[in-house]
Amino acid sequence: MLDDLLHVIETLQQRIRDHGSTLRENETRTRMALIDPLLQALGWDVSDPPAVTPEYNVGNGRADYALLNRDGRPAALIEAKHFSEPLERANHQEQVFTYALMQQVRYAGLTDGDRWILDDVSVFSGNRRILDLSIANTPAHESALLLLLLWRPNLASSQPAVANQPVLNPALATLPVAAVDPAPTAVTEGSRAEPDSGETGSLGWLPFPDFNPPGGSKAPIAIKFPDDAEFAIGSWRQLPKVVADWLYAKQLLTLETLPIVSGRRGFAANDKPAMRNGQPMTTYDTIGHGDIFINVHLSAVSARGNARKMLEHCGINPTDVQVRVV
Repeated sequence: MLDDLLHVIETLQQRIRDHGSTLRENETRTRMALIDPLLQALGWDVSDPPAVTPEYNVGNGRADYALLNRDGRPAALIEAKHFSEPLERANHQEQVFTYALMQQVRYAGLTDGDRWILDDVSVFSGNRRILDLSIANTPAHESALLLLLLWRPNLASSQPAVANQPVLNPALATLPVAAVDPAPTAVTEGSRAEPDSGETGSLGWLPFPDFNPPGGSKAPIAIKFPDDAEFAIGSWRQLPKVVADWLYAKQLLTLETLPIVSGRRGFAANDKPAMRNGQPMTTYDTIGHGDIFINVHLSAVSARGNARKMLEHCGINPTDVQVRVV
């Protein structure tokens, strides 16, 4: 799937170079030439009603795309603008935010076919932006990894909870997943990170305790759990989040197991978005029905430490977990 996505992105980059002036003329051309092909490559068939509802009714307006959970409710709303339209305009962002809030949809997206923005509307403090990417100005392979945040199994879910985060649906426990923060990644439906020959190093798998990168290092690109479920990782923020999602799916991380202490003052996970000193978590994600809070305001060292704390707290030997490094 990554190869197919990479090919689509390279095609879109060429279209932007060759036909940018034409695509600027109206939104319809932009959607047909740039937006629809990318959504298709990410598993969102715009012609398939269970997957995508174009012109989705939101009170007195319409969102250009509703990307649907497996229960038929929107996982994300996407507003499209014509190519090269400045997305920073307050009315554009206010429009899609209002739509998402009205429909209780957690993720609000905005795109001109080149730049893709995705915000977590539920974040009221800290950085709510989890994706901000220009296809034209980013190498194709890097764009592919970042855009996998929007891969359908990462956003779609059969859980009844409204506006699930882009995390693994427990019913898809053998599929990889990703959700990204300012610098994302991921993978596609029916595909898995291909097993390595076993050696470490470039694209090699390492036992989690052997993964001890210095500050400033890049996050691993994937993680594999004892049941062989593999998840793509796009950022340090995503590492403890993916660990928590897997533990929750295995019914090892529950409200009864909280809190999970990390460091002298912090929690890796808690039943409220607060730290041990009573201060609010600066940035957090939720899992389950939104009642388990994961601290994701972390450095590389802290993200690794929190992920390990959660594994050990829930009875999983970190040695049985592997990460794939670049």
